[in-house]
Order: sequence, then structure tokens, then C-alpha cells
Amino acid sequence: MTFAVRRALETDAPVLIALRRRFFEETAFMIWEPAEFKDTEDDERARIIRLGRQSNSLVLVADTGTQLAGLLSAVGGERNQLRHSALLSLGVAKSHWSQGIASRMMQEAIAWSLAVGLKRLELTVHTTNLRALSLYIRCGFQVEGMRRSSLLVDGKYVDEYFMSLIHGR
Repeated sequence: MTFAVRRALETDAPVLIALRRRFFEETAFMIWEPAEFKDTEDDERARIIRLGRQSNSLVLVADTGTQLAGLLSAVGGERNQLRHSALLSLGVAKSHWSQGIASRMMQEAIAWSLAVGLKRLELTVHTTNLRALSLYIRCGFQVEGMRRSSLLVDGKYVDEYFMSLIHGR
């Protein structure tokens, strides 16, 4: 399957809202539960604009030519002492898992972070999400710690790893 990784456009907002809802329905590994996600197309458009204006933030999509199949957000620190870092979140539609989309999006985000001079990328991942954990380790991320019982998913407490990639180490 062919796809392109590109920056999100304001005009992607309606499709991205639907894609995010799809992520939340397809897996419990995302932070939102389907019923609690209330963002609108206008909210998504504003988010794309806001993050696009920040030099330490980025919104990428994976575009198959007929649909958007992946979304990666890098939200940069807003305070002076945090501007050198960005928090990543990544989702790929289940129908497109194991096709290289997540790997390519992470590679693009890492290259972007180097180009804009970020020192640190960070993320959290469920300790049971072995596919994502494996990807992040392959990309050079290291576990910094574990947040025990940090999430309540389907009535069960779930641990998360806090991971980072430090450039120049």
C-alpha cells in the first residue's frame, strides 16, 4: 500500500475528527473513550492552526490518496523551560496496522524534531501495548519510568510507560 506522510491542513479537520473517533472505537490504547470525545470540526481546525503556528509543534497525517489512515501530533512545551521538548501521540486506523504507517510517521516526526532543534521527544504507552512499545524502542525511545495504575480502562487499572528520545545523547 502506498501512502504519503504530510502536515495536516485546516481542510483535513472533518476527516480527522472522524478518524480520531474511529481510533477511540477500535482500541482501548487511546486516552479517550468514544462517548467522551466531543471535539468538533471547528475544534480540530483550531487545533491544527494553533499547533501549526508553534515552531515546536507538528500535526502529521498519513494519506493513502483516498483516505487519511494515521495521525501524529507533537505538542511542544509552551513554557520557556519546556520549549525544547514535545509530547507525541500517534494513532493508525486498525485496517492499516502493520503497513509501515506508524514507523514512517515516527521517522518523520524525529527528523522534524532534529530540524527544528528540539532536544527531547516524549510519550506514554500502555505497558501492554507491545506493538507500540516495540516501535518506540526501534525508533530509539527509552523507558524513563512507569506510571502505575495511571489509567482506568474497561474497569481495570492500567500502567503506562513514560518514554523519551533525547537527541545528542
